[in-house]
Amino acid sequence: MRVKRSERLHAVVDHLRARAPRPVSAERLAGEFGVSRRTIERDLAALRAAGVPLYAVDGRSGGHCVVADYSLPPLNFRADEALAAAVALDLLTGSPFEAAARRARDRILAAAPDAVRAEVSAGVVPVDAVLRPRRVPPTPGVALLPGAIARREVVRLRYRAAVRDVEPLRLLHGDGFWYLVAWSRPGGGVRGFRTDRIEAVELTGERFVALHHDDVDADLSRWDRVPVGR
Repeated sequence: MRVKRSERLHAVVDHLRARAPRPVSAERLAGEFGVSRRTIERDLAALRAAGVPLYAVDGRSGGHCVVADYSLPPLNFRADEALAAAVALDLLTGSPFEAAARRARDRILAAAPDAVRAEVSAGVVPVDAVLRPRRVPPTPGVALLPGAIARREVVRLRYRAAVRDVEPLRLLHGDGFWYLVAWSRPGGGVRGFRTDRIEAVELTGERFVALHHDDVDADLSRWDRVPVGR
């Protein structure tokens, strides 16, 4: 589907903002948006002329950046976009992202057309119930896990009555459940913990260096063999 240039310009800025302060090459932008490098260069020039604070980073891994705190005027979702976003966020019910997803969903719907709000409120959404995750009671502290992963902060879990310190690495979803993948300090090694079985999460304030985790991707490729805490 051909995208209007105005929509692509907004999307380019959003793409750069999401990755700031890391630079993105023109080649990568061209591939992302399905246009030529020459077209992307013209788009970047147009954005600069419009006052968007773009800058270039030289070097082998250089590219284009936008000032991290730059924001565009509010983007108005089309009806189908707002509905798709609301449905996708609704599927995070019961996940570690539930509270944040609910806030984001409310913000999107607050700016959505009346017809979309009415459809969502009435439950008229094009998603079969079998696609929804299994509803489990929110676990205290589980919402802290995404931030701890981003900060590389050690967390203390109470998991099925046992207490242990772990280095949180990833959150995965499978078979209707969310799992925390972490380096377990008591015995070492990568382990999986079902988030609905986590009884409490405590932030320790201790940062960890990912020394043990070079093989995490390999472990995740063999997910069926990663031990899951009982």
